[in-house]
Amino acid sequence: MKIIIGYRMSGYDNNSYMTGSCDKLFPELKSVPKCDACGYRTDYRYTNKDFKLSRKTLDVSSTYDGVTIVSLKFKEFCIRYGYSNLEFIALPKSPDFFQFHINGNILPFAASTKEDLCKWCNQYESIVGPSMITDNIKEPLPDGFYQSDLWFASRNEKSPVMVISPVTKDRMTREGFKNMCLNKIEVEI
Repeated sequence: MKIIIGYRMSGYDNNSYMTGSCDKLFPELKSVPKCDACGYRTDYRYTNKDFKLSRKTLDVSSTYDGVTIVSLKFKEFCIRYGYSNLEFIALPKSPDFFQFHINGNILPFAASTKEDLCKWCNQYESIVGPSMITDNIKEPLPDGFYQSDLWFASRNEKSPVMVISPVTKDRMTREGFKNMCLNKIEVEI
């Protein structure tokens, strides 16, 4: 018998970049931490204070370089339900939108491929093919937000896989958030 233990949560692209493309950071962002050897970002939570959101109709969305952006409606929902492990960073040039991070609640994930480890910063150029390790999970995740222990994608675009519990998904569905991707994670019991 299969049960749903959670849902992978992601947003559609918002037609924006936080720090630059996969291969090249915006030259005006001198303060983005990056590796001296490979040249890729080392802080994937960096906030560009001059960021302007191009597509403002989505409650949860992602920049092309892997940063999750949420609406004020989403933030207020999370505060109302007491989800305390979440971080919302104000975006001065995109009022009522926030850079979003999950703190803690780490879930083990495997990657189908890890390529080109940089000996200097100890990060892979690419980590792809995320799959949650569910061997020790036999019941739905408790209410809340979770993230993968690995950050997936290539070069300057890495981000964790975000997972929510079935209870959280039901609450979000009732709230009527726009255009969010929720894919179920099932285990055999």
